[in-house]
Amino acid sequence: MVFTLTSSKRRQQLGEDARQSRASAWRTGIAWALVVIYNLVGAADIISTVIALDRGAGVEANPFLNALMVHAGDGWILAKLGLQGLISFMVLWFPHWIVLTFFAVATTGNVLIVASNFSIAGVF
Repeated sequence: MVFTLTSSKRRQQLGEDARQSRASAWRTGIAWALVVIYNLVGAADIISTVIALDRGAGVEANPFLNALMVHAGDGWILAKLGLQGLISFMVLWFPHWIVLTFFAVATTGNVLIVASNFSIAGVF
C-alpha cells in the first residue's frame, strides 16, 4: 500500500476517493458518530487501565504500551490520546465504507478490552 502512494496518480486518486467519501452526509455522520464512540471508549480504556494498575490487579499486556509506561511515566496517557486524535482525523478524512467497517470492528474490540480491564480491576 505504501508503495502505491508513491505514484502521483495513486495519491491523486486517493485524494479524490476521500473527497467523494466526505461528500456523503451519511458517511460523514457515521464517521463522526464512530469517532465520538471511539474516543469515549479510549478514555474508558485509560481510566480502566489506571484503576487496574493502581489496584495491582494486573499488568499492561501490550508490550509497546508497557514500555511506554515504564519510560514515560504518566506521559503514556498523552501519547495514547495523541494516537487517538490521529486515528480520529484519518477516519474523518476518509470515511469510506471499508474504513468505517474496520473502524467499527476495531472499536468493538476496544469495548471488550475495556470491559475486561474493569473486570480485572474488580469494578464489575
